[in-house]
Amino acid sequence: MQGIIVFLLVFFVVVTVHELGHFIVAKKSGILCQEFAIGFGPKIFHKKIGETNFTVRLLPIGGYVKMPDNVFDFNNEVSPYDIKKGMQVFLKLDSEDKVEKIILDKSNDVDLFPIEVNEYDLTDNLFIEGFVNSGQDLEKFSVRKDACVVFSGMEEQIAPIERMFSSHSWQKKFLTLFAGPLMNFILAAIIFVGISISNGVPINKAIIGKVVENTPAYSAGFQADDVIKEINGVPINTWLEIGENIVKYEGKEITTLVDRKGTEKIIKVTPKTEIVKDKNGNETKKYSIGIEVKYDHNILNSIKDGLSKTLYYGTLIFTGIVRLFVSVFSGGFNLDQLGGPVAIYEMTTEAAKNGFITTLRWVGLLSVNLGLMNLIPIPVLDGGRIIFVLYEAAFGKPISKKAQYYATAIFSVLLIILMLAVTWNDISRLFN
Repeated sequence: MQGIIVFLLVFFVVVTVHELGHFIVAKKSGILCQEFAIGFGPKIFHKKIGETNFTVRLLPIGGYVKMPDNVFDFNNEVSPYDIKKGMQVFLKLDSEDKVEKIILDKSNDVDLFPIEVNEYDLTDNLFIEGFVNSGQDLEKFSVRKDACVVFSGMEEQIAPIERMFSSHSWQKKFLTLFAGPLMNFILAAIIFVGISISNGVPINKAIIGKVVENTPAYSAGFQADDVIKEINGVPINTWLEIGENIVKYEGKEITTLVDRKGTEKIIKVTPKTEIVKDKNGNETKKYSIGIEVKYDHNILNSIKDGLSKTLYYGTLIFTGIVRLFVSVFSGGFNLDQLGGPVAIYEMTTEAAKNGFITTLRWVGLLSVNLGLMNLIPIPVLDGGRIIFVLYEAAFGKPISKKAQYYATAIFSVLLIILMLAVTWNDISRLFN
């Protein structure tokens, strides 16, 4: 149960931050945001605040900000609300007899005005025309720019053409799309900087930060702030060299030369040997004496270290994504290279077992990963839509609506198939 709760919290944070980036920049740009959704599928919670419905949906596999776009009405047959000629709807009129709400669900509210739809336009001319008085009269009503359509128990504000995503400049569209991944990178940087400030930055000098009780080093007489100068006559300059030389002697007694506040001491110690098994049952010997690295708590160094880690992990993940695409074309691709919601749940549970800091670090890694994955240049992701916008910037006009529609539809289907395959592979691997 704890694993499920942590997984949902991690998912909620990473996805919410991503979508918040899109949402903030879209609102600043004048783009209408009809819905801010966490998850996909049936909604389990919704609340309308201002123009936007904030919803939580059943399937924790992503999220979205619904920004109306006329790309998908290139054949003039697509209605975002499935309003059709001959359909009965109910109108709520304001004091000036302008349409304030269009209710698609059946209603017994006496204040509502029933009409049988003949024609309507909720984007350019903002009107709805229909038969009233049992079909005897044809009447046309003006629709307010902030009117709402009510369906499935939810109110959604209509999208006049000037509020649509596609009606804005390429610069605003680019910033809106890039803001999601950018917020993920910012979240990761904040997390890694925060961890570095909290823990300090490891000093790669051969200085002991702490001696763990009931260990060989504790029994041998090592103390915090001892500087290890030599191991078995080999000069030691860095913390990494301590570990390398301990491992080299495979658990045998070693002789160290230690500088303690200007006085040199010789201390002998026999490392503890442990047998460690990996998930496949392979055994590895681990040698330790029970000392921990010293940390620097300078805040500027901590900030630098946190930003450096963000860049390091970002580079690592980006390289992995590139190798993944190369493997697709070289024939070396395997589904085990990918992880879906099940794999993320499994790894989140493992991170939670190792404490808050480890879980926080995992959130940072997931955030970087989500930001970079969304920048992959395929139409259904932010990266693909950014390519469309850059085309518009380069050639002074957008790619045709039909091309955008079919490219997005095809890659949506392919992505769903891939996600199902990856999820099935994760489940099979988990049970095996």
